[in-house]
Amino acid sequence: MSTLLDWTRALQNADGDEDLLIELAGVFIDEGPEMMRQVRAAIDVRDARELQRAAHSLKGTAHIFAASAATDAAFRLEAMGAEGDLKDVEDAWVILRFEFDGLLAALKAKVGGESSDEARNTQNS
Repeated sequence: MSTLLDWTRALQNADGDEDLLIELAGVFIDEGPEMMRQVRAAIDVRDARELQRAAHSLKGTAHIFAASAATDAAFRLEAMGAEGDLKDVEDAWVILRFEFDGLLAALKAKVGGESSDEARNTQNS
């Protein structure tokens, strides 16, 4: 089983509503890069509280898609922020960036890389 994305488990997380899951994927495709920018910005200014918040949001979103590796990577950064220990933050960022890019690519492949409305229209065609 891929740790990038588990569509079956993600569908369970969306109460079996594939249209909702496709919509959520579209939102993540659109907004995920901004979420990552917020994490990076927090790292750049060494703001542990903001890192905790931004990583927590990203973790929750990755969890929806049962993306265990991305969820774990975001959790690691969230924990660093919570503890105020940013000693290994750059290494953790590299891992998150890798996992996020993989998740984003997997979601784009699954829903065609389109916005949520376009993906739903394609699915219903």
